[in-house]
Amino acid sequence: MRDSGAEHGGGPPLQVAVVEDHEMTRRGLVAALNADPRLTVVSDVPSVERLAVSGAEYDVCVADLLGVGTAERFTDLVRRSDVVVCTASEQWRQRVAPWVCGARAVFGKTVSAVVLANAVWDARHHPHWLKPHLASALETAVRECGLTVEPCLADVLARTARGGRVAWILDELGVTEQRYREGLHLLRTQCARAGLGRLTPPDPLDPGVPGQRATAHEPVVFSSWAAGLSDGMVRALEWYADGYSYEETAAQLGVKVSTVRTQIERAMTVCGIRSKPADVRMMFAMYVCSRHSKPDLLLRRLTALGAHPPRRGAGR
Repeated sequence: MRDSGAEHGGGPPLQVAVVEDHEMTRRGLVAALNADPRLTVVSDVPSVERLAVSGAEYDVCVADLLGVGTAERFTDLVRRSDVVVCTASEQWRQRVAPWVCGARAVFGKTVSAVVLANAVWDARHHPHWLKPHLASALETAVRECGLTVEPCLADVLARTARGGRVAWILDELGVTEQRYREGLHLLRTQCARAGLGRLTPPDPLDPGVPGQRATAHEPVVFSSWAAGLSDGMVRALEWYADGYSYEETAAQLGVKVSTVRTQIERAMTVCGIRSKPADVRMMFAMYVCSRHSKPDLLLRRLTALGAHPPRRGAGR
């Protein structure tokens, strides 16, 4: 682990703002960040709008991606501030989009306090150093969208996604910091051209009317696989395919989070899929619910993982 005291250098701590709509989560983030001597939280608010009117002065902002304001307000925040995004979303597109807009780092909410604090520190002092969650999402973006990166950057992304620290990786590979930055700039440009920087629906960034349940998206003709699954499985997969987390899907369906997880994993099991990481879950959900423009591509990838149409009655 990095020596916090050594990097702190005895100077004043970084001033941090926290934007998170769930009060208990916000309190946890504040406590975790204040525990690091390099950081001090100067503002914690439930929305981007509240942060803007608070007049708070800060160096780095830690913000949730969902529920804190409209896409336009969030994009403006990311472009004018050093932002570390901490989101419950597991969809790779929702992790790539804020980075394309200018976020310094993007994490899931399962990271430890030390990891998050280091990311906040690096957001100001080493803004080009990618972290594992974002590196993994960018690897998927390169693969899914046919983007082109230099072999050395592809190697850096792969090692970073496995938990390696960028500084050590660059040293091991003999890649200069300048070359690394140039490679990331070109990758960000390609992502933007591919439309991966749009923070728009189905990303539910606009909280809308309080207490109002989100409406379903346009009706689609589900794939033939859906007929072999239970209604509960298909409903869970539909919301998940549209970019909603387990928690958000559970809220829309009025069930427990564990029920959503069980429905999705059970659906994958009856279709022969044993490995269930986030990217495979998303591919499966998008195929079953016909949410992808190239279903044949998804089917080839799922088949390579051992997937097959559900047997009659298996998912009922």
